[in-house]
Amino acid sequence: MQQLNYGVIGLGRISSRHIAAIDRLGDAGRLVAVADANLDKAQQAAAQHPARPAPYADYRELLEDEAVDVAVVLVPTHLHRDVSVAAMDAGKHVICEKAMAPSVAECREMIAARDRNAVKLMIAHSTRFQPKPMMARRLVEEGLIGTVTGCMAHFVAEATQPEGVPNDFWRFKSGAAGHGYVVNFGCHYIDTARYITGADLVSVSAHIGNRFSRGVIPEDHYVITADCDPDATITIAQYGSLARHGVPSSGYVIFGSEGCIEATGHGLLLSVAGEQQREIEIDQAMADGDAWDREHTGFHASIMGDTPEPVTAEDAMRNIEWAMAAYLSSERGCRVDLPLCEGDCAYRGPCLEETLPVAE
Repeated sequence: MQQLNYGVIGLGRISSRHIAAIDRLGDAGRLVAVADANLDKAQQAAAQHPARPAPYADYRELLEDEAVDVAVVLVPTHLHRDVSVAAMDAGKHVICEKAMAPSVAECREMIAARDRNAVKLMIAHSTRFQPKPMMARRLVEEGLIGTVTGCMAHFVAEATQPEGVPNDFWRFKSGAAGHGYVVNFGCHYIDTARYITGADLVSVSAHIGNRFSRGVIPEDHYVITADCDPDATITIAQYGSLARHGVPSSGYVIFGSEGCIEATGHGLLLSVAGEQQREIEIDQAMADGDAWDREHTGFHASIMGDTPEPVTAEDAMRNIEWAMAAYLSSERGCRVDLPLCEGDCAYRGPCLEETLPVAE
């Protein structure tokens, strides 16, 4: 494969996953630049990496680096549009972490930048590249449970501020402007449910609450149901707790006219009418490697072959529409149809605090 040179913008927790995946591209990928608002962090990351990438404090300086072919945008969600659009206007291909942006309007701006610059834009929804969702999708496509009638997914998250996390950490400080639980976690869950089932969202109704984390984040639990085309429903629930704990049954249950698939901590289980429930062995090709490897290998291939990205921007924008529709449904006490009306496309969800960091 032809080599592409990568520049990583934002060196938070998830950056190590992306950098490792770039390194595993071998001769096809090389890390040539890193940027973080904390220059010391950028310099330390550069010094520790065998390729010795150039360190920058200003992401715009990285974008001026002609050696960079691909910008990996890992800044907080409320900065995704500004940084991604600047990168594409600089002629870089972009792989941007989920969630795509805090509003549908900002997603559209990113898509417009992609189109006018004839570059690639992928949103890094990593969970759809995990073995269980991939295998569950195959079982659905093979028709083993008949026609999909619905999907239910439930998860638990710590609703209080973890020890050692400062009060001004962007995920808390910024309220729901791209960082509430519905957006930050929910967009992963709905993306994976849509990926497995192939269902298209038609309307959304939601209950969103705050039991433990008032004054820190706008919500800590939610139950969101989407009507889909063809005739099916997807329900995503996340429950807050006072302490981190495991729930083995967390995951997805996909219902069909002739059976169901469970993709949870208990494994991948198939139940078909007239048969005993059985565990499904995951294809070895799916079990090997990790989600970030698949993301970057697939994106590299889409650039070199000029083929659609593994997760297109249009597809990722549907997850943001779902999240904003859920907030609106909870606020208005009614079902919200998709796509959102033009008047709601700039909506960014409830916000506890307006003083957000900016992309400077």
